[in-house]
Amino acid sequence: MEIYLRPMLAADAADYAAAINESLFSLQPWMSWAHENYQPEEAVEWFRLIDRQREKGEANEMGIFAASDDRFLGAAGIRYRQTPEENSAIGYWVRQKEQRKGIAHQAVMQLAREGFRRPEINIIEILAAEDNHASRAVALSCGARLIGLRYGLIVMDQGPVTAAIYHLRREDFLQR
Repeated sequence: MEIYLRPMLAADAADYAAAINESLFSLQPWMSWAHENYQPEEAVEWFRLIDRQREKGEANEMGIFAASDDRFLGAAGIRYRQTPEENSAIGYWVRQKEQRKGIAHQAVMQLAREGFRRPEINIIEILAAEDNHASRAVALSCGARLIGLRYGLIVMDQGPVTAAIYHLRREDFLQR
């Protein structure tokens, strides 16, 4: 399935909320913001925040849509490093009924290409909870290397968990 990424619009809020509500089983273990009865109004507030971040050049969070019929599939984004000590990072989620179709892989690859267009970015990080095997598989499928495991980088509702840290490196990525 071919996808495209674009900024979320207020008109997408109902689809966004519906996708979260129907995907709670696969989102809640890993995404602390996913909760029952997620409302379109919450989505609109989130869209406003990510629009401000995009305008400031801090991040580019977008919706993932099916190229064939513009169906909302999930969301993905890149947060740009703000200091030389930080790494840029990519995150993603896909609605449950569309998972395991290569959607997250395509989104990560598109965002990584965007990130590496910036000459100051040499590493893009992907963090996944140690037990989130699906997200870890996406990172590996995109050519990211496991750098290590570290406790406390991800905090869930139940508290800190061990994170798997993956790096996409410019030189490796551009050779693919």
